[in-house]
Amino acid sequence: MPRITLNQIIQTLEEGWANYVLRFRQLTPEEQAAFLKKQGFESLHDLLAHIIGWWEEGIKVINGILDQPDYTWEGRDTDEFNRELVAKYRSWREEDLLAHYENVRAAMLDLVADLPENALENQEIYDWLAADVVGHLEDHKIASS
Repeated sequence: MPRITLNQIIQTLEEGWANYVLRFRQLTPEEQAAFLKKQGFESLHDLLAHIIGWWEEGIKVINGILDQPDYTWEGRDTDEFNRELVAKYRSWREEDLLAHYENVRAAMLDLVADLPENALENQEIYDWLAADVVGHLEDHKIASS
């Protein structure tokens, strides 16, 4: 698989993730339920909490690396972290969560757009963006009906 470029990451944030909620809402209620079940989430709210939380973590790690080249991310148990994210955002009203989703997406887009040209040569930055932005969209892809 060819390496992902900064332009591809930006395009994924500007197109794929920007239209994500709309694409979900275009599914029938039955398709929405089937999609969420396949994804392992009870609601779009929970799925977005998961996505937001990983973006926030990615932003934190990438900024940490940019500030301190010897920065080390303290890994987490993925399933436990996902449960924590769902619980963290459970009480949020839908409109607040959607606004936060857009704010964090914009923050990730700003971070990527401002990266130095050689940033993706840092394997850790590359891995986070490839997984957190591009791979994550593929993992949670909403199929066209």
